[in-house]
Amino acid sequence: MLETIKQDISVAIEELKRDNLDLVNIIGNRIATDSMIIKRNDLIIIGFLCKEISLEIRRVKKINEKNLLRCKDAGRKFLEGISSLLGDKIENKEIWEKYQNYEKEVRKYLIGDIESSIYKESPDFTKETRTMLLEHLNGNRRLLIKKGNRLVEGMASEMSRGIYTYGFYPEDLVFYLVMKVFSGYYDYFIYDYHLEESEEEKTKKEKEINLYIDNIYKLFSAESNLNVIYEESTKIIGELGTKWRGYFINLGEIRMIMEGRGIELPPEAKKEIEEGLAEVFERKVKKGK
Repeated sequence: MLETIKQDISVAIEELKRDNLDLVNIIGNRIATDSMIIKRNDLIIIGFLCKEISLEIRRVKKINEKNLLRCKDAGRKFLEGISSLLGDKIENKEIWEKYQNYEKEVRKYLIGDIESSIYKESPDFTKETRTMLLEHLNGNRRLLIKKGNRLVEGMASEMSRGIYTYGFYPEDLVFYLVMKVFSGYYDYFIYDYHLEESEEEKTKKEKEINLYIDNIYKLFSAESNLNVIYEESTKIIGELGTKWRGYFINLGEIRMIMEGRGIELPPEAKKEIEEGLAEVFERKVKKGK
C-alpha cells in the first residue's frame, strides 16, 4: 500500500520539474487522503510538506526567477529523500530533519534582495516570535468561535515571515507547520460550527478546538525534548489532516464559499466599508475627479 504514496510523490516530482505547481499542491492533498485510506495518518505530514514546496517555489518564482531552478532542484531532492524513507516504520525525526535541510537551502530566496541584504540571520528573534504567538493564541482563543477572525492564519503567516527573514530553530519550523495544518482544518471548523443549529453540538466542537489549543500550547511552551516535539507534532498533524480531508469530502472547497456569497458581513463591518467608500467619493468630488 505504501507504493501508492511513493507513486504520488513521483507524480509531484515530475509536475515540479514541469512548473505545474498547482498540480504539486493537488498531489499534496492526494497524499493526505491516500494516507488515510491505507490507515497511515503518520504520513499525512508528507502531503502538507508537498503543499509547502508548491507554495514556496511559487513565491521564489514571483520574487526572482533566476533562483527558480536551484529551488526546484532542492524541492525535488527533498521529495526524493522523503520517498526513500517510506517503509513500515518511519522515524518522524528523519522527515523533520529533511524538511529543515530543505528549508535552510531555499529560505534565503523567499525574501527580496533588499531584505536579504539588510536583515541579519537571527533565529533567536524567530524563537521569540514563536513564544509571543503561542501566548497570543492561548490568550485569544475566544476568537476561535467568532466568524471572520483570521487568528490561526495570521499566526502561520507571522511564523513564515520570521523563518524566511531571520532563520529558525527546529522547533520554530515544526510550530509553523502545525499552525499551517491547523489553519487548513480551522477554515472548515468555523464554517461547520456556524452551520450547526444544536447548542449541544456547538459545545462539543468548542471543546474539540480548545483541546487542540491546550495540546499545542503545552507541547511548545514546555521546552520539550526535540524528539518529543517531532513525535507529538506528527500526531497532531495526522489528526488535523484527517479532519481537514473529511471536511473536504463533506463540504468541498470551503474557502471559495467563504470568500464568495457564503458569509454575510456583520452590520458594523458593512457600516465601516460604506463610510470609507463615502469618504473616498467625497475627496474625489472636492478634487473635481
